Amino acid sequence: MTKLTMVVTAAALGIAFAAPLAMAQTSPQSPKLVLSDHSMRASMLIGMKVIDDQDQPLGTIVEILVKDQAVEPTVILAVADLGALATRLVAVPLSHVKLEGNKATMPGATRKTLIAMPFYDYEGGGPNR
Repeated sequence: MTKLTMVVTAAALGIAFAAPLAMAQTSPQSPKLVLSDHSMRASMLIGMKVIDDQDQPLGTIVEILVKDQAVEPTVILAVADLGALATRLVAVPLSHVKLEGNKATMPGATRKTLIAMPFYDYEGGGPNR
């Protein structure tokens, strides 16, 4: 290989590898949960604490299930069952979780009502008793 060919090849590789890095630096990801078009970022919902009307913790979002039909997504919440000293998974429609800024609430819900719900069984594909 001639020196000119080596220099041109090295320059082309340098540009090819630098371009994606430069593009990534000019378009940072938004830390917002709810975007301007009202869409929500599922990656930011998972792990989010959900509180009641009195700012008391209800549970944590551990999963979001989306079906292959035009059906509302389901949120799987991990709710601490203090009486059983365990965590209970329950499924609620996403519309029951109100998002304002970076805060998730379930108006009218209590830990007691969530614990009374059938637990969610991943293997069985739904609520179970």
